[in-house]
Parts: sequence; C-alpha cells; structure tokens
Amino acid sequence: MSGGDTPNNQDLFELDQDHGFNRALKAVLVADAAGFSRLLPEDPEGTIHSLNRHRERMREIVSANRGLVAALPGDFLLALFGTSGDALDAAVKFLKPIGYDPGQVALNFRVGLHVGDVYEQSGDYLGVAINIASRLQGAAPIGGIVMSQTFRDSLPGKPRFPLHKIGYLDLKNIDEPIGAFEMQIEGDAPAGDEPLEKPGTQEAVGPVRDLNGIPRDKPTILIRPFRAAGDATRAAVFADGLCEELITTLSVFSDVFRSIDAMNQDHDGATYEITGQVRNGDRLRITCHLIDRRDGQAIWSDRFDFRNDASYDAQERITMAVITALQIKLTEGESAQIWSGRNTSLAAWEQFHLGRMSEARYTSESNRAARDHFAAALELDPTFVPAIVAIGFSHLDSIRLGWTSDPKKSLGRALRRAKMARKISRSDPYATALMAYVERAQGNLDKSLETMAKSIQAAPRNGELLAYYANMLWMHGERDKAIKQYKRALKIIPQPASWMYTNLGLALMSDGKTDDALKIFLSVVAGDPDYLRAHIGLVIAQVRKGRIAEARASYQSILAIDPAFRPENWIAQSQFTDQRDTTQFAADLKTAQ
Repeated sequence: MSGGDTPNNQDLFELDQDHGFNRALKAVLVADAAGFSRLLPEDPEGTIHSLNRHRERMREIVSANRGLVAALPGDFLLALFGTSGDALDAAVKFLKPIGYDPGQVALNFRVGLHVGDVYEQSGDYLGVAINIASRLQGAAPIGGIVMSQTFRDSLPGKPRFPLHKIGYLDLKNIDEPIGAFEMQIEGDAPAGDEPLEKPGTQEAVGPVRDLNGIPRDKPTILIRPFRAAGDATRAAVFADGLCEELITTLSVFSDVFRSIDAMNQDHDGATYEITGQVRNGDRLRITCHLIDRRDGQAIWSDRFDFRNDASYDAQERITMAVITALQIKLTEGESAQIWSGRNTSLAAWEQFHLGRMSEARYTSESNRAARDHFAAALELDPTFVPAIVAIGFSHLDSIRLGWTSDPKKSLGRALRRAKMARKISRSDPYATALMAYVERAQGNLDKSLETMAKSIQAAPRNGELLAYYANMLWMHGERDKAIKQYKRALKIIPQPASWMYTNLGLALMSDGKTDDALKIFLSVVAGDPDYLRAHIGLVIAQVRKGRIAEARASYQSILAIDPAFRPENWIAQSQFTDQRDTTQFAADLKTAQ
C-alpha cells in the first residue's frame, strides 16, 4: 500500500537495521465503501464527490485519534494507530451516519480491525496484519465492524458497544482461521462479551434484543416504476415487464412482505421502496436499489448486465435477486442467501418459498401442503437442494409431532433426502443440518450434535442454523448453551420467525424461567395468532403459573388452529436425551384439556 499523508509518518516506525526497512506493531483499520463499483458508473460525479468527503472525514478523525492515514486508493481506506483503543474510537466515529447534500450519493462503509506487525519502506505499507484487517472488513455488515480476537484482546477493558462472536473465519490467503467479533454500534449498551472458544463451540455474546414487541409488522415495500434511459422504447418495455414481475412475485410472499404498486395505490404506510433504472445501449444495464423511506438511505444496490436480446430470463433473474435481497436485509438474514443463492427457475423458486411459508404454520395439514410445494419445486428442478432438504425436514417433523402413521418409513424418506442433498452439494450447511437431525431421530445423539456443529462451522452467521443448533443443544440437555445460541440467532436475524422466539420460550421454561417464557409466548401469539406452537407454549406456561382458566381458554385456541391436536402427539417421538421435560409438557397440556 502507498500514499501516506501524515507529515511525521516515520516517527511511528522503528528502523530494522538488519533488513533496511521500518517495522512497528500497529492497530490496523481498513474501511471500504459497500457497492462502490456499482454506484460509480451510475453517477460518477455524485459518487466521487461523496467519496472525497469521506476521505476528508477519515483524515480528520485519524489525526484526532493520533493515527496515520497510510493509504486512500479508490474507496479503500487504510489507517494505522499506536493503540487499539484509538483505532476502535476512530472506526466508530467514521461509521457514524452523516447527512448528504443534493447531488451526492450515499456511501456506506464496512470496517475491519486487527493488530500486528506493519512494515514501511519509502512510503509503502505492507504486512499480513493489513491483509487480515482487509479480509475482516469484507466479512463485516454494512455500517459495521468486524475485529480479530487479537484486536479484541488488546483493547483496554470492555468496549463501549456490544460484541457478538461470529466464530473462526477462513480468510483468503491467510493460513490459520482468525477468531472474529462483530461490533454493533446502534446503541450504548454495555458489551458483556467473553473470549472465543474453539471452532465448533461458538457461544452467544452480548445482550438479547427486547422481546416485548415481537414479532414486528411485516415490511411494506413500495415498488416504483423503473426509469428508462438510452433506447427509450426497448428500455421502457423491459422496465414495465420487470416492475410487473416484481409485483407478481412479491404477492407470493404475502406472509412475509406487503407490497404496494406505486402506479395504482397510495404510498402511505410503505417503509421501504424498490426503484431503479433500465438503460439500453450496447448492452442492457439494469440498476436496482432498496431504499429505507424513513431516512432515504440505500440498504441494498445491485447492477445487472445482459445482451440486448435478453428478456424474460433476465427479468426472472433480477426479480429473484431483488426479493432475496429483501429477505436478507429485512427478514431472514443470511439464511435467505443460502436457501436462494442457487441457479434455478423462478417457478421452482416460488414453489419452494410457498412451501417454506406453509410449513411455518406448524400443523399436520400445513406440513402436507408444504411437502406438496417442495415436491412441485423438484419436478421443475430435480437438483434444487433447498427443496430436497426441506422435504427431508418435513418428514422428520411428521415423525416428531405424531403426524405419520409409519415413523420408520418417514425416517427412511428423510435419510434418502439427506443423502441426495449431500451427493449434489456435500458442503451445503443445510444438507449437513438435515443429516444431523436424521442421526438424532436414529438415536445417534452424540454424533448428531457433532454433525450439527459442522453445519454451524460452515455458516457461523446463519441465524436459522444457529437456532437449529440451539434446538439440538436443548434436546441434548445443555439448556444454558441452547438459550445463548437462541439469543444469538435472534440478534443477527433482521426479523426472526415465530418458531425461533417460541423455541427460546420453551427452553427458558425448561430452565425454570416461566415468567420470561410467558412474556415471549404472549408476544408471539399477539403478533402471529395462527402459530400453533406459541399457543402450546402459552398453555404450558399458564398452567405452571396456576392460571388454569386462562390455560383452558388458550387450549381452545390450539384446537381452533388444529382440531386434530393431542398432547400425546406433540411428544410422540421425543428426541430429548432426558425425557422429563417433554413428559411434563404433555402433563401440563392435559391439565388444560
């Protein structure tokens, strides 16, 4: 790296007499603008104007924190500090949101932090420490910080903001996995973090979010017509078709999003909007943006290039990318990227997501309907791993909840799906998770926990898989670890599913924290009144609090959702290491009958 612009650069380094260069142990800060390469071609003047403003801010902040701006090539910012505390303070100040003038493009940055040897020679700055900080920056969320374990250990006392452990990361061109923490800087809560453990034994760190308001309302998306540029006729036709495709496909996700057509409906109540531009020249270029209407900030942007003869296939690809971005940013988090990040047809993709929404209802009827949707997806695309895995899990649910008349046959079907998924994609973390749960259903309890841990190692920031892992820890009798993992999962998913909150409530109740569990069940039922398991948890909690009349009324809500429900079916094939929890749950439910 080169381009240092602090007058006394050499004062920060000591000469290595043996090798003729300067070396020093430094706290390294690397920042990079998210989506810069996509924004620059669309609005070069506004993007460069904004970048120059951020460069000047970085110079001022680094100087105030006794650091050195070592390089500013493109949208890459490299700064070096004598202490980790100064580096972290500078990072937090730099990521603080700022206002933008008309004509400027909003830029959002990621930051990576590490401590290690840095070498300087003739104004060039080199070292593995810089490479590690740069790779950690790439793992950070937009507007966030990822720091190494080494950096965390060098901080004086607890950081001001909460840290969340994200496990050991395999970084490109770095020999050993690097322990990493993500810092949340939205509030002023104390950190309460703890050291990283060995790979595969990650624990939750930091405070769990307030549960009193969950689940939140569905995000409401305003879909604006895409602007046409270049060959206006061709661009306009494509833009109209793309907008119609987005509106139609979003209607499939009615359980998750509420969409508003800007051409035909009032805009009131829309929290987010999708907008973009279609330019037809030598190639067809489409830019898309997801905007938070509350502050005007861009949450996600992307650019797509196609040949001029592109039509329906291009619209499908863009539609899938936009809705996956909505899921990643607003609802499911990283799990949506893994579920949806495969090449398949829009029709198969839609069937898969219809199945996911159906299975979330958690009744025997919805389980069968979900399997039909997954099967329809596989008819359209026989190698679509998400649908294969989902069918396997639906068979396991039918065993565990007493919905199958032949558990042995259902287990065999789940095993076949697990093997099929792993044959197509051995490294798929969901295929690994399915195999782990099959092993548990087979009675291989310790092995199942080991297999599930491998799934988490492959995707340490996937909230859904963390919740799967938490569920297995709970069944294994490790309640404290399970509760921590559930809280970690809930923290990293933008809008967690009802089942995750409900599972946390059940684990808390097993741990004797009935009051906490009752608050969660009441909140889930209020926001998602058709979710069966939350009503089940509510009945059990009310019985344990001695509120029998309320429990009996809540039990009637269970029967209204699923008339075939029986307490003994809910634990028909319990896979708990210690059966006392499920036995007591069934007894509590029978008390309310």
